[in-house]
Amino acid sequence: MSDFYERAAAICGSTADGILWPYDASGIDRALRKTDPERYEQQLAFLSAKRKALVNWAETYGLKASTVQCCPAWLTRKVSRRCERNQCTQYGSNDVDRAWLDHTICWLKDSRPAAITSAPYSLHDEDLQRIAWWSQQDPRLASRRGTGWYGYGTTQILIWRTDRVLEMEPHPGVTQQP
Repeated sequence: MSDFYERAAAICGSTADGILWPYDASGIDRALRKTDPERYEQQLAFLSAKRKALVNWAETYGLKASTVQCCPAWLTRKVSRRCERNQCTQYGSNDVDRAWLDHTICWLKDSRPAAITSAPYSLHDEDLQRIAWWSQQDPRLASRRGTGWYGYGTTQILIWRTDRVLEMEPHPGVTQQP
């Protein structure tokens, strides 16, 4: 096993089939290998860059990907568990955070909720207001935005618990893109 594989498994988890990559880095269309080998190689290079960026970023802060996907209320908890369906602001009936929580990854530090990254394709004033609203609701929450590893014109939103990780920065971005 390669060093990178072991590092990625520690961050994302693994099964006998391989690394449990989040949707952001889960794979590419393997049919391109035969139909368009050049495009396949471009996408493979971009996927590899995204995976390396994700692992390096998570290691910088001592984070592990959570299997739980939820809204920022998850960050306010002592343990990693989803909201009740009717309370979640991403997946519940009150889904006011759904738009900016596209391509969400919830992150743990020492097995406790620590950060959420998302990668929406667009951000509107109401999205920015909601992100700011979360920090107003709990003084332990902070947020930043940047380019991130997802690509395709998205913006990475990072919201985190400052009592678990004092300072965080979004990933500066991956430049290789098909």
